Amino acid sequence: MDHVVLHVIFSTKNQRPTLTDNIRAEAHARMVEDIGQSENILLAIGGTADHVHIAAYLSRKMTVAKLVDRLKTAATRWIIRQGTEYESFRWQKGFSVFSVSPADRSALMQYIHTQDTLHRTRTFQQEMRAMYAKYDAGFDERFVWK
Repeated sequence: MDHVVLHVIFSTKNQRPTLTDNIRAEAHARMVEDIGQSENILLAIGGTADHVHIAAYLSRKMTVAKLVDRLKTAATRWIIRQGTEYESFRWQKGFSVFSVSPADRSALMQYIHTQDTLHRTRTFQQEMRAMYAKYDAGFDERFVWK
């Protein structure tokens, strides 16, 4: 089966630091479960209180948008049932995605697994600006953070 290696990133709505350690771990577990039910293959999942990084092989039978929608939905269904403070939980409307060379797969997985350390010194927005620059990908800040 042919696959494309992707690095997918999306944040909580307005980058609210909603994903506490326990909530984040279970939200990630819900996403892992959903990926396991499809022909996509998870390589790594990580993030912080305000965003998620996923490295995965994307099946040619699924669009990136469909994958992200499924992952957000799987996590949201669980999160909103965790108490009144989570009832209004939402993800940002969009997402960022970058294709990654198989030669860079291990470095990507390490990057995702060390998100807590990386974000001691920079914000999600700083990280994303650097990532867009690294991949020479243009973006419009009026839309990317919503």
